[in-house]
Amino acid sequence: MAPKTPTPKNSDSIALSLLARAHSPTTANTILTEKVNSRPVYLKPSEPSTNAQQTRRSERARKLLTSRKKKTKPAPLSARQKRALCIYEIPKASQKYAVYEPLHRMWVGYIQEILGLEAAGTGKILPVTGPAAAKLCSADYHGAELEVVRSRCVSRVGVRGIVVRDLRGVFEVVTKGDSLKVVPKEGTVFKFTVPIPLPIPISVPEELDRPAEKVGKGGPVEEGKKDLVFELHGNQFMYRAIDRANRKFKSHFLPDL
Repeated sequence: MAPKTPTPKNSDSIALSLLARAHSPTTANTILTEKVNSRPVYLKPSEPSTNAQQTRRSERARKLLTSRKKKTKPAPLSARQKRALCIYEIPKASQKYAVYEPLHRMWVGYIQEILGLEAAGTGKILPVTGPAAAKLCSADYHGAELEVVRSRCVSRVGVRGIVVRDLRGVFEVVTKGDSLKVVPKEGTVFKFTVPIPLPIPISVPEELDRPAEKVGKGGPVEEGKKDLVFELHGNQFMYRAIDRANRKFKSHFLPDL
């Protein structure tokens, strides 16, 4: 018989039974409720409350700026000021799928170069080795077209669009319906496709030119060749793009797969 699909009630009962081995029933119920069931998922940085000290500090800074007569180098904006000015927010007029299609085509060439597909130029499928897989983990996914194939929240499955922002905990994608979707990485598996570049054609004598097949640098090219398909496990991508670029990824056992 096929194993039963775990339901939320079954998962809670399993977790409660494990907690009951080390804690009393009351403590186990409290831990399960507060730290598991009621654990929030933060999509954006939390906004700290403004107290009297921060108010006085802001007032002093404002007075200091107005009292200065000589021009000085402008100070960079703080994270709070950037959020207040909506600097990184994408305006509604720019949330169009057609706007980001050139970015996606540029990203396809970039990822083909990382995998070494353009260097081959023969249309052959090369194996993805360990160094290439590490480069995929450190690659930039702004412009990639991702699709949610598995998720703890079933309503996210099927969401597909071009990545416009790669944050620590979420991907922001623009779908073909010209809408901006915020997809959390935690508990979500994404899929993306890399097309195989066509081989570089060369001139051949007329007597060797056969219409039944195309001749390339590496010989006849197979028709209907499939593209490369990869999956990203969001739990392993809980980093910003700039932090992931300098991080060394190593292959290890993942118990949640």
